[in-house]
Amino acid sequence: MGILMKIQLIGLGNVGRALIELIENKRALLKSLGVSLVVVSISDSKGTAIDKNGLNLAEVLKYKERTWKNFSNYIRGYGALDAIKSSESDAVVELTPTTPNGEPGLSNIKTALSTGKNVVTANKGPLVVAYDKLVKMAAEKGVRLFYEATVAAHLPVFCMVNSCFKVDELVKIEGILNATTNFIIGEMENGRSFEEALNRAKKAGWAETNYHDDVDGIDAARKVVIMANSLFNKEARLEDVQIEGIRNVEPLVRVAAKTSKKTKLVCKITKDRDKLRMSVMPQQIPLEDPLATVNHGDMGVKFTFTTSKDIFVSAQFKGPTQTAYAVLNDIIKLGSMRETC
Repeated sequence: MGILMKIQLIGLGNVGRALIELIENKRALLKSLGVSLVVVSISDSKGTAIDKNGLNLAEVLKYKERTWKNFSNYIRGYGALDAIKSSESDAVVELTPTTPNGEPGLSNIKTALSTGKNVVTANKGPLVVAYDKLVKMAAEKGVRLFYEATVAAHLPVFCMVNSCFKVDELVKIEGILNATTNFIIGEMENGRSFEEALNRAKKAGWAETNYHDDVDGIDAARKVVIMANSLFNKEARLEDVQIEGIRNVEPLVRVAAKTSKKTKLVCKITKDRDKLRMSVMPQQIPLEDPLATVNHGDMGVKFTFTTSKDIFVSAQFKGPTQTAYAVLNDIIKLGSMRETC
């Protein structure tokens, strides 16, 4: 028997639009898996498109480009919180931008959980500032909170560790988890200055206008905090992470080239008895280290376990479609009792 899931989407930026396109393009495959997705509301910063029987997603994308002009299902001023409280749904998909205080995503997720709705998110902010509270809320309400896309887009992190290494102990994580800085460093390895590499990243679409969180290591540090909370069960905060960005990395890149090494912005979590040491810093990586193979805008993670030792996973990252895929995969997992990849 198939599963019908009603979902509400909050945030219609690059990832939100990519998710809608994926749902449309993969309907036949979803049907073969016994899953039918009905999107009953979509909220952006100006209002909400809503239809209890399911929105026409092709029309949503068309009218969004027209700023919703003449789209009868769109209600200006009817915000995400209104939609969460009033609409019947199985899950809320929260895709608003990451902010230092977690808002508006934090309020959206809290409201969804408090009304007994499952949540899937790619938004790092709420998990950085209130991970424990949100996880407890979900448990108390008997619903699920999935966030696979927050750390490495479609690269499996939480699902892999939680499903494949249940009887092993995770003692260290090293990762290259910011595609923008990895692209910039790669350009610097080709002889460009930091500013030249940054401008090239902007033109190629790897760096946004507000690139500071990326090059200063803040985005990567947020991911470290989420992994520390989730995979090590520690109450980690952003201020617990030693952070150094890549603005002054040029000398390190030049030295690495002469010593047959690669320069990377490395996220690291090391378990030391009951404490965690967490950092985001540029490092020189020996060529034999698998992390040295993670180039351009790609991402990779090396997990170290007491029994399984080193497990390395990497993935090419091309854009928001891959992040949207991780979100879609989490939505599908809501229909299963097993938390697997």
